[in-house]
Amino acid sequence: MENKYLILVNKENPMINEGNYEKVLCESIYASDRTLEKETYEQFLKLQDFIREQGYTIAIESGYRSSEYQQKVWDECEKLHGLEHTKRFVARPGYSEHQTGLAVDFLLYENGVFYEDQKMKNHPVLKIVADNAHKFGFLVRYPKDKESITGYGYEPWHLRYVGSCDIAKEIYDKKICLEEYLER
Repeated sequence: MENKYLILVNKENPMINEGNYEKVLCESIYASDRTLEKETYEQFLKLQDFIREQGYTIAIESGYRSSEYQQKVWDECEKLHGLEHTKRFVARPGYSEHQTGLAVDFLLYENGVFYEDQKMKNHPVLKIVADNAHKFGFLVRYPKDKESITGYGYEPWHLRYVGSCDIAKEIYDKKICLEEYLER
């Protein structure tokens, strides 16, 4: 049986057809206009509940992005951080996993404050998510020490749904990235 979630979108592999996945509106304490692929969202809610049981609150910061929105993200990052930083952390429109609806950037909500991206640096919730995301079919898409393969810097808040807990666990256990898994 083919796994429709095992697609590779990266700097060399563009998003072929954004219409492949049913997207749903997500409820989030952070924003009310986020969407994700339906099963991805359902599994994220389960992960979110698990993290809540550990004493933390995570929420969807970013999910599906259109090409136009991805261009806006690129332009804003380039303006703030320069081209080299942007190329390391932001995909060009057409080459972003966010355009599949299978990628989730999460944030931490703690003591009435939202902590995004680098503002969560070294927070224990990142390790808890990384060590448990596979149980819900997710992987940390851009792991440490894999930049030469993924083309992107370490982003512990960027999760990718792969549609199978077994596949996610194998990737987690072997400490490989999606490119390495699909290469085999």
